[in-house]
Amino acid sequence: MAFTPDVIVTTDYSPATIALVAEAKEATGDLDEIALPLKHYMLQMGCSVGMILTPQILRIYKDRFLGRSEDSIQLVGDFPSRDLLKSWQSGAGAESALKSVLIQWLDELTTAGQVQVSDPNLKLAIDEYILPAISGGRVSIAQPGTLQR
Repeated sequence: MAFTPDVIVTTDYSPATIALVAEAKEATGDLDEIALPLKHYMLQMGCSVGMILTPQILRIYKDRFLGRSEDSIQLVGDFPSRDLLKSWQSGAGAESALKSVLIQWLDELTTAGQVQVSDPNLKLAIDEYILPAISGGRVSIAQPGTLQR
């Protein structure tokens, strides 16, 4: 089965491009393994930024466009996700709720253009990598039928 990310942010430029792809995972597991299909998707779609959100970590990737291999995609870092998950509760349906929080956060970020987080490294990563990619973009669910917006 082909990989489809949970969330995409597209630009309104012509032609429209996928600026960011994101996955929300309740179980942290092996983030490197989770990242493999995400990186492959980034390469296929020419997407510059990828993210994995877990209850503990926000992992950010950046494609440096140095070639068509996963070596072109750099791990920016792992950052604490607690500031982004104030409304999230673990339990039944938690992964779906985590996706909703991710969508809401990205939606607010595309319109407000700023974020309040306590971790200065996370703030710097958001300002340097995520905001330039999604500014003025449109957030949408990539997997039909999982959530309604």
